[in-house]
Amino acid sequence: MNGFERRKEQKKERIRRAALELFGIHGFKKVSVNDIAHRAGVSPVTIYNRFGSKDGLVRDAVKTQFDDMMIKYREIINGAETFPEKMEKIIFDKTRIAGQFQGELSQTLFKDDPEMRKLVKIIWQGDALKMTLDLFDEGKREGYVSENRSSEVLIMYLQILRDGMAANPEMPVHLSAHPENIRQLNDIFLYGMVGAEPKKNKQTG
Repeated sequence: MNGFERRKEQKKERIRRAALELFGIHGFKKVSVNDIAHRAGVSPVTIYNRFGSKDGLVRDAVKTQFDDMMIKYREIINGAETFPEKMEKIIFDKTRIAGQFQGELSQTLFKDDPEMRKLVKIIWQGDALKMTLDLFDEGKREGYVSENRSSEVLIMYLQILRDGMAANPEMPVHLSAHPENIRQLNDIFLYGMVGAEPKKNKQTG
């Protein structure tokens, strides 16, 4: 990469980070291209040249967020914690992320933007799905997930949870403010509403 290309990429990254900061404070809808340009120290024309439109910049910013999230999830899944501990970390982080951008992320991902839905589908069908299946296999090996639960059904259950979260954009904001509710949701996910833990856990707990 020559000097010109490096400066061009640095300017693009500056715009991206400025957009993420402003979207995090005000949400997507209230932030204008002029606001981002001022924050990044560039002209609005530069933003249009680099990203095509404000929608293009929103997609780029969300994709950056997803890329960072996937790196973090990979670290969690490859970590030394137990399956329940990993699930709680992932659920808490997903809730935190969904609550960002003034609660507008879920609406943008699943309702407003067909291109964003396509992007999420591509990400999900790639590394995200593989990591999720690997995590469920680990849960089965540790005795937290029943061998009778097929991967297809577990993925279907996660889809139901995700759709429910998307239909209630205020829920992530509420859960982020009440971590204990996230822990209870994690317990329900692992042990059901009855709250019966595996015998293995009762013997060792």
